[in-house]
Amino acid sequence: MVAVTGTTQLAMQQAMSRNISLLTTMLNRQNQQLASGLKLDGLIGVSSQAQELGALKSKLGTAENYTEAVKTAQNRTTLYALSLENIIDLATDAKDMMIKNRDPFFAATAAPAAQAATLLDQIGSILQTRDGDRYIFSGTNYNANPLNGTLSDLPAVYGPGAVPGVDYDVPFQPVPDSVPLNQPPYLNLGADIQSYYNINDVGLYVDDNERLSYGVSAVEPGFQRVIDAVLRFRDATADLGVDDSNYQARVDDAAKQLDLALSDLKSTASRNGYKQQTLGEVQDRHARAIDLLKIRIGSIQDADPAEVATSIAGLQAALEASYTVTSRTLQLSLVNYLR
Repeated sequence: MVAVTGTTQLAMQQAMSRNISLLTTMLNRQNQQLASGLKLDGLIGVSSQAQELGALKSKLGTAENYTEAVKTAQNRTTLYALSLENIIDLATDAKDMMIKNRDPFFAATAAPAAQAATLLDQIGSILQTRDGDRYIFSGTNYNANPLNGTLSDLPAVYGPGAVPGVDYDVPFQPVPDSVPLNQPPYLNLGADIQSYYNINDVGLYVDDNERLSYGVSAVEPGFQRVIDAVLRFRDATADLGVDDSNYQARVDDAAKQLDLALSDLKSTASRNGYKQQTLGEVQDRHARAIDLLKIRIGSIQDADPAEVATSIAGLQAALEASYTVTSRTLQLSLVNYLR
């Protein structure tokens, strides 16, 4: 009788010990679930939706990758916008310079050639803008500097005594078929001019099977015309004090070229602004898609905080009851066993 009672009591203690261990494990897992916000051990409890969950996470990763790529393009279009704004400001300054220096008496002491050289170098500096190691105005040849030296170092393009519209050395062509020495385009192109000019080759995939072209090239007519206009003005100073009438005619011709340049630059800025808007719309679209994917993923793998909290409360109550029962059992003496 004693042996039977002792064995039964020992078995009861072992059972209660196992129960406490199980309840403790379950409570720890529930606390882990509450802290992480995820259902237990990742896919446990969502195995029936594991394939769907994997597909959703794959789509989320793809959307996030496209988002990062679009951000990079947005940064570059912002650089284009700021650069264009600065060059338009410089072109406006150049127009003011030409108006003031049209008077030969004023120009004689105003050092117009030096003013032109300063403007040329400022324009050249902007055209060498980089995003990291990438020259943003070099088209697909982004590792190559679009300029060879400084623009102010270019030798005379329109010689002394040249008559505008009659015997200028070479009629201005923003994008000629060949690149004669010291003639427009004023770039470090070699024989690869199309790689600088064809901005349609500069772009990225913003979504599956959706590619967006963007970019602004140093061969843009606006850039080339503003450089050419300032060079016309600079070279006109060779006639200052020698043939003032021809000097004035050449300054007027440079100003006309500058007006065309400003119109071209504003068109380029407008086109870049449209690309900025398009990239912004694409980014908004991806942001909405990412939000929806996260909601769908959450509906599968996220734990319900209220449900988990209720479960924890129940487990804690059961565990406390088990501790109480175990404590009472362990307090039994040999006399209690013999009774």
